[in-house]
Amino acid sequence: MLNNISTGVISINNKDCISMINPSAQKMLSIKTKKVLGRPFMEVLKEEHIPIAEDIVNRLKEAKGGLAERQITLSLGDKKMTLMTHASLLYDHNNEYMGMVLVFDDLTQLQKMQRMAAWREVARRIAHEVKNPLTPIQLSAQRLRRRYLDKLEEDRDVFDECTRIIIEQVDDMKHLVDEFSAFAKMPSAMPVPDDLNIIIRETVALYKQAHPQVEYLVEIDSGLPQLELDRSQIKRAIVNLLENATTAVEEDGNSLKKITVRTAYNPQLRIASIQVIDTGPGIPRNAKDRLFEPYFSTKKGGTGLGLAIVSRIVTDHNGFIRVRQNHPRGTIFTIELPVRG
Repeated sequence: MLNNISTGVISINNKDCISMINPSAQKMLSIKTKKVLGRPFMEVLKEEHIPIAEDIVNRLKEAKGGLAERQITLSLGDKKMTLMTHASLLYDHNNEYMGMVLVFDDLTQLQKMQRMAAWREVARRIAHEVKNPLTPIQLSAQRLRRRYLDKLEEDRDVFDECTRIIIEQVDDMKHLVDEFSAFAKMPSAMPVPDDLNIIIRETVALYKQAHPQVEYLVEIDSGLPQLELDRSQIKRAIVNLLENATTAVEEDGNSLKKITVRTAYNPQLRIASIQVIDTGPGIPRNAKDRLFEPYFSTKKGGTGLGLAIVSRIVTDHNGFIRVRQNHPRGTIFTIELPVRG
């Protein structure tokens, strides 16, 4: 039964050795059973995780009823996980100590969803409160230019520069507010059967025309079946990924400015995948955990909404998105979508 649940379970015997790890715990904690089974659990832990384990054990000893829980955050390779840990002591019918059981629930995705909902509310309020005064500010600056620019002799250049900057900055703020509004009011996906390969070709063709200095390659899996897609939303997700990739290769000093968009189909898993691969500078390792959070950006002047919107669209299609380094340089974004039927 423990093999089929999503909760991680680890059993430790009365000699403090690991006696059982279910598949979910192996996956969550990146543990290989053969390497740890029968070994003292303190020997198996990484050095930075030992204080967490000691704290849980101490809580167990002090707790009434032999039950304790704690929310913990673990760094595992390139990712951080938030787990709710429940620990309990085990005794036999003679009240002899048998060991302990640790149960882990992964809260990482739940926390991301809660943060996303909170940020959408922030975006809605910003869009509402900021957008209203922008138009009269811009119109006033434009009216001042029309009425007084040609009449001024003294300080004409200063007046010209200041009113121009106001108008330009308001335009930038309007663009930012529009992004906030789009993020806050994103409609739910309305998927219908569609051809992902055609959507990819159409989208990449636009970028080939707009950015002739960048080499765009399209590698299509002709065996890809039709998917249940919201065409406009999937197209928007691909546009956002292409926009990031294009900016990365154009702003990088590397002479190789190449972006590859690839589709593939795994008939055994019934999973369709899209990869957007660039030869830019790559993503800092410490930024990967927050990459899909709203308002987090590695680009100077970026709003941090592009990848958050991509993540939302992929989630609405019951898919997954992940990122990794492209070797020798650059980034690979992979979207995986289920194929129905």
